[in-house]
Amino acid sequence: MRPDWLIIDGYNLLHVVDELKAMLRSDQGLARHRLVRMVEGTGHRMALQTTIVFDGKESGQDAALTSKHLEIYFSPGKHTADTIIERLVRRFPTPGKILVVTSDRAEANAVLSDGAQVMSSQEFMDQCKLDARKIIPKRTRPGEEPKLGDLFPDGL
Repeated sequence: MRPDWLIIDGYNLLHVVDELKAMLRSDQGLARHRLVRMVEGTGHRMALQTTIVFDGKESGQDAALTSKHLEIYFSPGKHTADTIIERLVRRFPTPGKILVVTSDRAEANAVLSDGAQVMSSQEFMDQCKLDARKIIPKRTRPGEEPKLGDLFPDGL
């Protein structure tokens, strides 16, 4: 069953990708931006709506990273992303139509007890990698790297 809503624990997922995890020390904004771009297509394919929730002082939405099928939220000061995710699941009329991406066992147990489905962060990133491979057209010969024209045959 395709969920209506995919809710992702942002920093939990970010820590699964080594290059992004390392980037957190120098540029958190860029690490979040790259994570969002990595999951955008998979999220859209898996659910009608995707929301990524990050812990943060920023509180609220990040319009720079929001698109038609994707929302980015930051938890307000005293609340964690886990708290926000649990509230979202609890308040949704049909929690069984929500898929939460997290590898945090306590978080997973909390949303499962409210009726949501759970997918581990590693499993979701594996799916993102598979989806990214499918995007590249198979016009190249074996052992040959695709060229920009192969990726964008109609131009930029």
